[in-house]
Amino acid sequence: MRLSRRQFLVGAAAAAAWGCRTTSTAVVSPSLVWGRPGMQNGAFRRPRGIGVKEREVFVIDRTGRIQVFTEDGAFLRSWSTPASDNGTPTSISFDRSGNVLVPDTHYSHILEYSPQGEMLRHWGAYGTGPEQFIYPTSIVQVPDGTYYISEYGLEAERVHVFDTERRFARQWGEQGAGPGHFSRAMAIDFRDDKVYVADTGNHRIQYFDLQGEFRGIIGGAGTDPGRLSYPYDMCVGPQGYVFACEYGNNRVSIFAADGTIVACFGRAGRKPGEFGGPRGIAVSDRGSVFVADTENDRVQRFELERLT
Repeated sequence: MRLSRRQFLVGAAAAAAWGCRTTSTAVVSPSLVWGRPGMQNGAFRRPRGIGVKEREVFVIDRTGRIQVFTEDGAFLRSWSTPASDNGTPTSISFDRSGNVLVPDTHYSHILEYSPQGEMLRHWGAYGTGPEQFIYPTSIVQVPDGTYYISEYGLEAERVHVFDTERRFARQWGEQGAGPGHFSRAMAIDFRDDKVYVADTGNHRIQYFDLQGEFRGIIGGAGTDPGRLSYPYDMCVGPQGYVFACEYGNNRVSIFAADGTIVACFGRAGRKPGEFGGPRGIAVSDRGSVFVADTENDRVQRFELERLT
């Protein structure tokens, strides 16, 4: 639904009231909500992964269906992954050419599609070897064409690195709670020679250089501003701000590149600006924030009016 002016103003005030108390002058306001439970076009069954490219929003839900919308929520097209009995992908992203990258989490391989949904290739297989996956969760291609992939599993808490020909190059990480260790690495992104990983079970985001050397931690378990609870997804947006989608706290937290909290917004509920177990987040080049509001079977869009 598109918000009326009154709903927009009420929602903006509510978002500010429910957000973090910080020294920032950030202004974040809800501007659009769309979706409902179901299998029709524009309806969802627990949307999980979300990405935005060329002013189109791509959403994948628990049925393995990928739907594409305009940034204003108008349905454009859809397609489905080859199988979904074992489970469905947890994220969606794009390569440097604009093609769609889908880590098919429960089938242990990577799917590549054209923006129109044509299958281009798939690669990877089940296992713990260098070119195998247990549960691949997220993928990002950096400017030189290298692919970075996050993965979890009893023997596979790690980040994989593949070259431009999709050949294994290196990996880092292991299960645990120390620096460079992971507990369910669910999302990965890149900015300014840093690789950011959502270390979901440890309630934090870690960042590394391109070789995997540990550089820092954002967050840590808690509900206070700057703390995190099950960040199932994260992305790096304009000006290097890090956006974390918190399943446990039912909110979005925004950090500066050095980990300083800038703002957060949201709480549990079904009104505009409220969330039900959100699991996906994406930020457009223009600064619009899109959240897969999973348990509410919908997508919400927010505008960043100011971040200072």
